[in-house]
Amino acid sequence: MPKRALLLGLKLAVSAGLLAWLWTRFDLAAALERIFTMDARFAAAAFAVLLLHGVWSAWRWRTIVRALGGALSWTEALRLFFIAMFFNQTLSTSIAGDVARVWMLHREGATVGAATSGVVLERVAAMLALIPLIALGIGLLPGPVHPGLWALVLFALGCGLALPLAAPLAGSSTAGLAALGRFAAAGQRILLSARGLLVFGQSLLIHLGAGLATYLLARAAGLVPDIGLCLALTPPVLLLATLPISFGGWGPREAALIWLFGLFGIAAAPALAVSVALGLLVMAAGLPGGLLWLSRSARTPSTG
Repeated sequence: MPKRALLLGLKLAVSAGLLAWLWTRFDLAAALERIFTMDARFAAAAFAVLLLHGVWSAWRWRTIVRALGGALSWTEALRLFFIAMFFNQTLSTSIAGDVARVWMLHREGATVGAATSGVVLERVAAMLALIPLIALGIGLLPGPVHPGLWALVLFALGCGLALPLAAPLAGSSTAGLAALGRFAAAGQRILLSARGLLVFGQSLLIHLGAGLATYLLARAAGLVPDIGLCLALTPPVLLLATLPISFGGWGPREAALIWLFGLFGIAAAPALAVSVALGLLVMAAGLPGGLLWLSRSARTPSTG
């Protein structure tokens, strides 16, 4: 418990520190005013896209689980994924949602190893699909490319190259290395093959959906940004927000979006408004998972 409290405190400190810095550097009052005066039609459309984002993500997860030989119906995939989305928001980290998915899928009959492989491979698939979108963002930049974007490209490439490099470890006499090799071999078989084209297409659809939601929120805030800009730059921003270094992505998401939009001449106040609205709608999109979790708990008999 003390360790968990310390980690939560550090995340809160990162989020509070970045948000306080943004408060001193930019006009937060103007940003909040833009949120309250957003066009409800565009904001509602963005929320609908974020709900579809969860549906598409559940589809990708189900595809990978079934490719690994597991059984996961459409209904279960949607239910478990939205519950995981709820945990991501309430426990302030995407790791909580991943652990919840592993645990719930194990309760449905999958082994812990298979359930874990499905979740981790889904993360790897998301990273691989970032490469063309980041490349598009680099192509849109008016000046020198920031090293951070190149670092994201290299990291995404490393996720893919690690699979064939680690696959031979499956024959290792060491249990841990052998397990890593089996996972890498499964990932190579699923993601780096013709079967992986479907997963890659699903991942692109998911990333593009996030960019579309950002574009719609920008329109709601009175901006008219290039839609290609939003499609290319939003996925890296959301990837940064999912890292377990802050409370629910608050702080890093706002700072990154302000910086990237600023490279294209978009003022900080509207960019901050778009980012805060995006964070609020992402939280709202996870609320159906809370209802599903409560209904699941009500149906589960007590063992106490």
